[in-house]
Amino acid sequence: MKWLTVFIFCMMATIAGAQFNGDFVPKRGIHPDTVWIITGKRELGPAYRRYKLDFALDARQTIIGSQRTKIGGIRVGLEYRRVHRIGIGIYGLRDGILNGISGAVELNSLPQIDSTITWAKLTMSYRSLYYERVMYFSRKLEWSLTTHYGFGKIAGSYTRSGSTAVETLPEQRLQILEFSSLGYYNLTYWCSVGVGIGYRYVPSASREIRNVYEAPIGLLRVRIKPGKLISSIWDKDTKNLY
Repeated sequence: MKWLTVFIFCMMATIAGAQFNGDFVPKRGIHPDTVWIITGKRELGPAYRRYKLDFALDARQTIIGSQRTKIGGIRVGLEYRRVHRIGIGIYGLRDGILNGISGAVELNSLPQIDSTITWAKLTMSYRSLYYERVMYFSRKLEWSLTTHYGFGKIAGSYTRSGSTAVETLPEQRLQILEFSSLGYYNLTYWCSVGVGIGYRYVPSASREIRNVYEAPIGLLRVRIKPGKLISSIWDKDTKNLY
């Protein structure tokens, strides 16, 4: 967790510096700052800040083996010029992620590994760097594409047909690569809800492990803008930014 702490500290220092320097205001005679979205160039206007905190609660539905299961996580990073978001995500099966212990999913069989396995309990947790590019935004709607790249670990236990002895699957470390597309709806000026779909790859794993852990993912994300909420206390115009 040391590298995560350092990253968050540097990120907060950057945000503080951006707040101290004030809003980005174009010089006289220079066109307003613009970004590209799928409908063309969009002016940001003088009230936008170049750097903002990006924080989201990230819930996923996915498949491990043949069993549908839940992955929970959080992500924290920076938003730059409204359309670029980069940071770190921490994820794990079910509800174990917050205390650093991954949850588990139980399977009645695991033919991808061995056809004689009649019960298995598998775990997975990972941390990733993410980059999200906003492709479209309006006052109420937003659409973005996201890539995650990181490293995780898997482990488990199982029993075989005709035996009650519990055997152990040794812990393995994997590369994690995810691609996803999300649509957001802005509930308020400081909170948005997003839904989307994606796919998870584990490119460095053996074929058997890939068959178990590579799968589609469905996403439900709650994105919170604490900086915007705090700024609105003394700057009412903040509520009109989107």
